[in-house]
Amino acid sequence: MKVAWIAKDEQKQEWCSFPGHTPEQSGIAQETWLTHPSSLTDQTLCFDLCFEDEPDHLTSLENFQQQGGIVVVAASLKTCKELPEGFIRMNAWPGFLDKVCVELAGGNSSAQEQVNLFLKEIGRTTEFVKDQIGFITPRVIASIINEAYLALQEGVSTKDQIDLAMQLGTNYPLGPFVWAEKIGKKKILALLTELSKDFPRYTPAPNFCEEVINL
Repeated sequence: MKVAWIAKDEQKQEWCSFPGHTPEQSGIAQETWLTHPSSLTDQTLCFDLCFEDEPDHLTSLENFQQQGGIVVVAASLKTCKELPEGFIRMNAWPGFLDKVCVELAGGNSSAQEQVNLFLKEIGRTTEFVKDQIGFITPRVIASIINEAYLALQEGVSTKDQIDLAMQLGTNYPLGPFVWAEKIGKKKILALLTELSKDFPRYTPAPNFCEEVINL
């Protein structure tokens, strides 16, 4: 199996920082790192971690799929119904690429099996979840970040103190405000805004909206 990654340098660095991951696989997989899917050649599986930020990738990915390739895209704000048939979605938010479990959605059983096979080869586990906006983990993290901004707005405490309380009290690796910086506040606001159309509990905190506008 030949695997191609479409990724920025920081995404590659985070993904490859996973313990036990080696750039060259001696088993079933051979990995190639590219900056645009138009450079795909004879690969069988493509992970496009830039897809959500680079919509112009779509045509090249569709061509790759039509030639028999399997496409996995970083798409938290679109469901599979909004993507070409057969595309698999992946949670690729910053801060999640170096985790053991990879959160995915969509695809047929054959494509899922190939993705599972490759990720298992490099020491990862897969979790195919319901095909919904935001997956599961990003929804949870976005909600926690939003609640932290609401607490900040109400004067409960400072950003540093809220971060520390979450780390010590819940054993989170990062506090909500540090998470927001790492993931990207615009990504989080976009997800909250989309989710709030159907679920008012996700309505973005006013001070968070103002902070993102002023970036």
